Amino acid sequence: MDIKVLQSIKAIEDGATELDIVWNISAFKSKDYKYIQTELSEVKKNTEGVIHKVIIETAYLSQEEKILAINLLKDLGIEFLKTSSGYAPEGAKVEDIKLFKSLADNKIKIKASGGIKDYETALKMIQAGADRLGTSAGIQIVTGK
Repeated sequence: MDIKVLQSIKAIEDGATELDIVWNISAFKSKDYKYIQTELSEVKKNTEGVIHKVIIETAYLSQEEKILAINLLKDLGIEFLKTSSGYAPEGAKVEDIKLFKSLADNKIKIKASGGIKDYETALKMIQAGADRLGTSAGIQIVTGK
């Protein structure tokens, strides 16, 4: 059994109700979509009843790859596309959120993550269509400080 599946099962046993899953960016960039499909399908099959958020690291993807990514995740029934783990050179961009929202077809939600440090940026992401925000600056965003 794949390590991602085992880790996901363990997380649920420990009380997780949502999973953040970083997909294999190397497989995606190498156009090994079958690997991505198999890995994510196995995680999903073995962890029913929780929300799956797949992190695609948009900073490393071309426009065409972003379109392929959201369509792949929709086809797999993934609940959330998440833009960044926080380790990529840049985080969420408004234009990416708009693109993903335009392609979501109410089949997948969007979590804008990375680089959201102030109220103005958070608001722009929400206005662009983000369903959730991932930020380490929640207090600053809410208080404006």
